[in-house]
Amino acid sequence: MLLVLGLSFFLPTQTAAATTEMYVYAKNDIFLRTKPNQHADKLGTIKNHSKVTVLSSSNGWSLVQTGKNKGYVYTSALSKKEQKAVPTTVTGNLTPADGLILTYAPSFLDDQKETFFAKKEEEYTYLYNKNSSVYPYLSNLTYIEDNERLLMGVSSSDFIFLNVSYPLKQGAYTKNQSFMAEEKILVESTTKTITVKAGSFRNVVILRFPDGSRVYLAKGNGVIKSTDGNGKITIELASVKQEK
Repeated sequence: MLLVLGLSFFLPTQTAAATTEMYVYAKNDIFLRTKPNQHADKLGTIKNHSKVTVLSSSNGWSLVQTGKNKGYVYTSALSKKEQKAVPTTVTGNLTPADGLILTYAPSFLDDQKETFFAKKEEEYTYLYNKNSSVYPYLSNLTYIEDNERLLMGVSSSDFIFLNVSYPLKQGAYTKNQSFMAEEKILVESTTKTITVKAGSFRNVVILRFPDGSRVYLAKGNGVIKSTDGNGKITIELASVKQEK
């Protein structure tokens, strides 16, 4: 008598990798890279305390998605717990990082889209528009930042958007000095997350003027938005990326 044993075979099935929502928790903003290697090309930066979607992790690196961008970051820079921001006194770093490419729509002097690239020289940060008639001889906009103040305006002119004194403390007033007058403006917040076309930015400095208009500044990016007294957007950062 022949006993035949029944055998069952199970074919492996492919399942989608689970994703996890995590938060950047580092000393500063972190780089998003094309490969899991510290020398790989940079795709841009991710703001400290920002939320990202982790697609996979291996050998100390995580593949993450932030907005439409995917890339690699150190796994050690991520936390499952959201770190709440506490009010801080801001004393600098409110200008665009060197090499940033910033597109505004509407822009500072034009309702249309304008793209600038940032170039730093000591306390000066120059924004150049390659489509401008004065390029490459002159910049279009200039930030000046030192331990005492932050100034931003049209290059080689008296047209000043902002000229405030440091430090900037949430809930306190600071001075804004233009060529016409001096006024007190309120540091409305140093902790809020603000979303614009370019993405979400944490710990944004919001300055409110006496007429109700506001300027929004993000660390390492400069002005990301401004609104008039009725809340209408007059300047908005539409995209930002690091120059390769």
